[in-house]
Amino acid sequence: MALSQAYDWNRIRAALRQLDETFPGLLENIVLIGGGACWFYREALNQWNDPMFRVPQWTREEESIWVSKDVDFMGLDEAEATELLRTPFDPETHTFHFHGLELDFLEEGIQLTRQNAVLNRRAARLPEVTFYVVEATLLYAEKCALLRSKARPQDRLHHQMLVEFLKCEFCRELEDTSTLNASRWVARARAVKTSTLDFFSGDGRFSKRLQAGISRLNPATHKAIAQWAKHHLPASAK
Repeated sequence: MALSQAYDWNRIRAALRQLDETFPGLLENIVLIGGGACWFYREALNQWNDPMFRVPQWTREEESIWVSKDVDFMGLDEAEATELLRTPFDPETHTFHFHGLELDFLEEGIQLTRQNAVLNRRAARLPEVTFYVVEATLLYAEKCALLRSKARPQDRLHHQMLVEFLKCEFCRELEDTSTLNASRWVARARAVKTSTLDFFSGDGRFSKRLQAGISRLNPATHKAIAQWAKHHLPASAK
């Protein structure tokens, strides 16, 4: 059975708004994951319009692979979702068919669990709806693991975009000290390097931009980042 529709970012936003209107308070307790979360980070990267890190340019065929076939969440198990939606889970499509929506509530991924998705989430505020999306470093770890185990074509595209997003965000955070949290920055950098050992050393432009940002930090306030850089940035960037 084919799914009834595919989801681009506008349709994902519409689905989130529909769920929020139908079940007030639900979006406070679930976390957007999967392709929908990748769409969120793709839109964020596109809006930043950074001259160094941009959304990759894909062919029309690749864009058709990127489009999501459902909207995935964590936070409810199958029984809870069945009771809430009052519709059974369809094992053929691996979704709940709900008022024209295709929804899935994943209980566990490879790196993703219900607990770490909820504990590592970001609030996303759009004009029409507020929801939570899985932390980008955790989503990246999941995509890295999926590429090693399943090698689905959409995971390769999602991975490419997340690499650009994370590089851009690491740089932007260093360049805006008014909002920089040194402990969080280092913790996220360590998480990414656990997934990809050469993440911070394989791209010279990225490494040099990081070092330039770090060199402008207050050593007393951001000592943890300076210490991290000594051990994890290549010598050529220092």
